[in-house]
Amino acid sequence: MNIPLLHRLRANPDQFVPLVDLGSDIDGVRRAIDELESFGFSIEHHPYRGVAYRGHSGRLCPDQIEYELNTERVGRRIAVWNRVSSTNDLAAGASASPANDGLVVLAEEQTAGRGRRGRVWTAPPRACVLMSVLLFPPAELDEVRWLTALGAVAVADVVAECTGREPKIKWPNDVRVDQRKIAGVLVERGAGAVIGIGLNANLLMSDLPDELQASTTSLRALLDRELDRSELAKAIIQRLDYWYLLGRARGAESLSPRWRSLSEHVGNRVHVITRDREWEGVVADHDLIAGLTLALDERRSVQLPSAEILDLKAVDLHGSAGSGNRRDSHGSLGL
Repeated sequence: MNIPLLHRLRANPDQFVPLVDLGSDIDGVRRAIDELESFGFSIEHHPYRGVAYRGHSGRLCPDQIEYELNTERVGRRIAVWNRVSSTNDLAAGASASPANDGLVVLAEEQTAGRGRRGRVWTAPPRACVLMSVLLFPPAELDEVRWLTALGAVAVADVVAECTGREPKIKWPNDVRVDQRKIAGVLVERGAGAVIGIGLNANLLMSDLPDELQASTTSLRALLDRELDRSELAKAIIQRLDYWYLLGRARGAESLSPRWRSLSEHVGNRVHVITRDREWEGVVADHDLIAGLTLALDERRSVQLPSAEILDLKAVDLHGSAGSGNRRDSHGSLGL
């Protein structure tokens, strides 16, 4: 597929471009445009003025994602599937060979996606970015906690860039806007580490059952327009690569400032369950490496190591821990 030609048209979406400006081989240009249209890109033809780009394809386009990706590790190989049971399973299946380090698996639809604690997730075809990344991280970065934060921060960066709004990370793996879930991350370990990401891109609120509409959102709902999922996938891959390479160069702590700035819990009252007891207090700090600094009252505080935290929930105004979205039957994370 002629992606440079596509980008030439995309650069001037409101203008017609004469065919002669797109290449000296006019018949070849016409064939390239036909191929783009057959893939689903919307291109308007004018008998004298040429052609104009009018809209992205509803399908994920691997050539578009790979074009000028410019990553070092994540995205070395990209595989796009139409319908799979689970992108995490496919990525895990490739973990027998370290040569697959950086493999990205994308799917239009999943039939057996899953969320945290074995919950089932589903989403309409072509509504979300469903992605799994296979990595073989060094020992310092080879922790589910750090890899989950890596995925959440990368997605939050892309959501912020798309919307101009600062999303928040709800411990441990949800990305939210205005306290509504827009994405989730699921990390699974085997021979390699698989980071599963689900982002609600073009999901319509009418696709959700009534009881989930108040707790879920999508980029389309926030922006009132449909987005190019290929460009979203590309942006997520680039942010994953950026933060992962930074972690390899400067250590796990390099991710912590950004992760802390996105924490939904800092400054709020929470209920925490650790391995040996339960706590309630206000989160004074939430460091990715050092853990949670919990102010129990005006004079007392406690430091809870991240590895000791089994559950963390916000406490509502009535003093009870919020249950969150328990049904988890629709939305972004089907991995």
